[in-house]
Amino acid sequence: MLTRFIAWLDDLLADEGSPAIVKAVLGILSFAVLLGALLGNTAVKAGALVAALLVLLSAGLVLLSDRRATLHRLEVHQQLVSRYTKLASDGEPLEYRVFDWDESLTVAPNGDTRRRLTIRAQVVTDDLWAVRLVHGCGWPQPAKYRRRVAVVARRLLAEGVPGPKMSTTSAWTTEGRFVLIVHFRSAVPRGSSFGVVVECDWPGMCVPLMRDRSPDDFVLRFRTPVEHVRYLVALPQGLDAYVEPLGFTAGDDGFELVRAVDGSGHPLFGVESSAVPLHKDIGMRIEVKRKGVLP
Repeated sequence: MLTRFIAWLDDLLADEGSPAIVKAVLGILSFAVLLGALLGNTAVKAGALVAALLVLLSAGLVLLSDRRATLHRLEVHQQLVSRYTKLASDGEPLEYRVFDWDESLTVAPNGDTRRRLTIRAQVVTDDLWAVRLVHGCGWPQPAKYRRRVAVVARRLLAEGVPGPKMSTTSAWTTEGRFVLIVHFRSAVPRGSSFGVVVECDWPGMCVPLMRDRSPDDFVLRFRTPVEHVRYLVALPQGLDAYVEPLGFTAGDDGFELVRAVDGSGHPLFGVESSAVPLHKDIGMRIEVKRKGVLP
């Protein structure tokens, strides 16, 4: 009976949200007080109230345990999807060729970071069902940060306008990398072009860079050909940075180290390249400093 009650209560809370919790608690407590008032004995009133509280506490503990088990099963399923997608992509020949990779990071003073990635590519194998993206973080983040990472992916329509949300699956590797799999509603056939835009709110991603002023590496690595890449990092207003190119030397053909200011006054640092190597890190190392501070 308790199991059926918990299942009913779980469905109710899923449909009604937090107001249902408040109403249920008030209803049970009111019933307990009413029962005590009818019986007219103070000890009975207290006993009825304590019994009601114990029932609520027991139900809450059962729901919490069930929720933890459900989250654990979900995490296992996400890791399996990530693993099998990696195995499938590693065993296949080149799946798609990227025309343009445009990624930007906007860093807040507390280290919270908003990423926006736009990919335009063409399928070179049959039936592309998903795109697998791996993102790293410059420090071993605690679980409290990882749980709050939020991602939205959208298909770019023919005119370059974002469409409805796409389904995504995510998992964390033992090395602390965030694996995101973006699923297409139907397979993209060979020779077709596609575009995807991914927006990610990543709490605390750049905490060492902003809080500790420790240098941080912002790099990209590709396993599929990319014709053009643009990778920008926007820092809070009033800051400057020491920047060192990684994977190339300033002045190399096809590479450009970017320094600019956006329309909101945020200093921009980045790299732009039309000679993107495969299986090699390219990017920059950034150390934050106050504006006007000499090298």
